[in-house]
Amino acid sequence: MMWGALLALALGADPRARLEALEARKAAEREAARELANREQSVLDTLETAERAWRDAEAQARAADSERSRSADRLGRAMREEEAAETRHRAIAARLRPRLVALQLMGKVGELRLLASAPTLADLVKRRSLLGKILENDAATLREAQDVLVEQERLTTERRTEAARQEALATQARERRVEASARRDRFRVTLSAVRGERQIHERAASEADAQSRKLAEFIEALPPSRSGPTPYTGFASLRGRLPRPAGRRIEVGFGRVVDPRFRTVTVQKGVDIAAEQGEEVLAVAPGRVVHAGWFKGYGNLIIVDHGEGFHTLVAHLASMTAAGGEEVDAGALLGTVGDTGSLKGAYLYFEIRENGKPTDPRAWLVP
Repeated sequence: MMWGALLALALGADPRARLEALEARKAAEREAARELANREQSVLDTLETAERAWRDAEAQARAADSERSRSADRLGRAMREEEAAETRHRAIAARLRPRLVALQLMGKVGELRLLASAPTLADLVKRRSLLGKILENDAATLREAQDVLVEQERLTTERRTEAARQEALATQARERRVEASARRDRFRVTLSAVRGERQIHERAASEADAQSRKLAEFIEALPPSRSGPTPYTGFASLRGRLPRPAGRRIEVGFGRVVDPRFRTVTVQKGVDIAAEQGEEVLAVAPGRVVHAGWFKGYGNLIIVDHGEGFHTLVAHLASMTAAGGEEVDAGALLGTVGDTGSLKGAYLYFEIRENGKPTDPRAWLVP
């Protein structure tokens, strides 16, 4: 499948891009092989390191894209403001042009002739006052034209600066995307080795079982539900009536599971629910979020305390909306379906624990 994808890439790309893609993939394969060849290196640690590096690079690429988008908005605004200033300047220049021509034609002698032709002293004073106001208005218009010209020059400088910034951000975003793509390939190659090689697969399964025990210890160490006037009660009465947190079909059930390819046996403490990447994950009952963060082997994990010793867990989330300590109602958004920390792609892992012990979620969920 991997080489088929490479062939499709090769057919649709120019020779240089094809060569670069092949070299990048080969480098990723060599690096993954070196890491997994070290039998002292944890498979889950290797996967977690590769996945975190990929997702960090993706986050940086998205941040660069967002900044570039904001820069594009600023550039557009600067261009519109520059154009508006130029339009104002042209309007003022058009208004001034006939006045300047008239003043040039009239000159100083014309001004004296106008004043001297006044029939009375009162008319002379009136003419002098009106002429002063006209000249004062002309001077104000000139100052306005100068101010607009200075503003236009400032906006032109701002527009050029933002255009250069936009170009630099575009380059940065491209570089971040290339880096994220390379890291994603490395992670996928490592994951492919885990899925494809029996020895590595068995190591990963063994480590996942150890992480399951650590998760149980972590849950048992959580403080009990805080007391208050309305503590969480009644979860036990919801048996058989809980809605699914996401998706519909249970893909892998609770308890002993045999891998169809390698015939290895693992014990599931919860269920795998088939769900689409990005689908909303909802709280099945009211409670308090006691953990929202990364847990090795489970990726982004949220644990909700429902009181009376009951907890629900949703894992491998792409994003987490709820935060630790937050009170949530039934149906509240916890996050979205993803594949963080997953060995098999996007799905939702769901657990119910009573006094720290896992119980089969199928007995609790609405059929």
